[in-house]
Amino acid sequence: MLSARKTGTSRPDMRFSLSSVFDLGELPADLRRSLSLVYASSVLVIMGVNLVQQVLPAMIDPLGITDAEAGLVIAVYTAPAIVLAPLVGVASDRWGRRPLLAGGLLLFGAAGTAVAFAPDFGWVLALRVVQGVGFSSVIPLTIVLIGDLMEGHREVSGQGLKVFIDRVGEVVLPPLGGAVALLGWRWPFLSYAAAVPLGLLVVRWMPETRVTTTTSPGRYLRDLARVVRNPRLLLAFAAGFLRFFLDYAFFTYLPLFAARTHGLSTVGAGLLRSFHAMGAMVTSSQAGRLAGSYDKGTLVLGAFLVSGLALLAVPFAPGVGTMVPVLVLYGLANGVISPMQKSLLTQNAPLELRGGVISLDRLTQQIAKTAGAFGIVLLLGVMEMPTLFQIMAVLSFVSVGLMAPLALSARGGNQGK
Repeated sequence: MLSARKTGTSRPDMRFSLSSVFDLGELPADLRRSLSLVYASSVLVIMGVNLVQQVLPAMIDPLGITDAEAGLVIAVYTAPAIVLAPLVGVASDRWGRRPLLAGGLLLFGAAGTAVAFAPDFGWVLALRVVQGVGFSSVIPLTIVLIGDLMEGHREVSGQGLKVFIDRVGEVVLPPLGGAVALLGWRWPFLSYAAAVPLGLLVVRWMPETRVTTTTSPGRYLRDLARVVRNPRLLLAFAAGFLRFFLDYAFFTYLPLFAARTHGLSTVGAGLLRSFHAMGAMVTSSQAGRLAGSYDKGTLVLGAFLVSGLALLAVPFAPGVGTMVPVLVLYGLANGVISPMQKSLLTQNAPLELRGGVISLDRLTQQIAKTAGAFGIVLLLGVMEMPTLFQIMAVLSFVSVGLMAPLALSARGGNQGK
């Protein structure tokens, strides 16, 4: 069934399309519909952080919280995945992708919308935890399903298209959320209601892509433990941890830094974030072509060096205008790291173990996200915010040195990937 989707043909379309830009070729109608559901799900759950980050400055005075406490709105959202990510992976491999994706979307939408009616900060945090449970179910499956539905260079291009569409959401939604927040911090949370009808469409249209297996749970876990020792998977896990630690620390407090240092409003901070997304859109659109010409591990390491340079430059930017190229540079690096890291995971994981591998990766990433958000909360108590960006830059440079041996040892396993 899957092979028919992967190799099927449809009537040629000579018009400009995302498929041609991303080197996807012609895709059957049912595959396009399935991918549309995956990409829409990805954008929505990622906006569980990216949208809210722009709203944080508007929440501080009405809720009577500090800058450090505002970071908890992000941290409690990502924390549930630390426990749930491995369970989601096993469940998707053994019982199916579709019910988990649909159920996660429904929970995400209901809890996220309810935040708009929270009576106090305690309720905000509690509902964000529940919303994070839905997020934990959905986000690994958006990567797994692209790997299930496509293969080879098409799969890399499909992951690149996911990054591209996510970044389009970053261009449009954070500024929009910042603008809506001018009416009140509650209003942007109503947008999460869109996840409910999307979950119902998943039930109706998404095919089940898991491989039926009679493997015992014990054998499954032993096979998973063996597979994750693959050097290319270890490199992917390390890259995922570093990327999300840096991103969550950076983007949780960038709006506050921009407001305190440059006097930007929530709208201005959202627009500033959009330049990062634009940079990522440029490189992610060429992910498939880059993977065909260069080793993925080398590309990942080079992109982290660029990220470090961008982070180092942030506190030295004298004004908003000089922060724009810095964010574009950071986005260009992100547009390389994200699809390459996802493809390293999916193309080096057997189909029957893919959900487990991706969920282990999400586990490391959720630890990174939570550590990034909580870590900055603690560090803000003892140092100035500009110093934090410099520390993140040094961390990026040091991590590249630590990951380089993995990339070199894994390069030989890249043949045919």
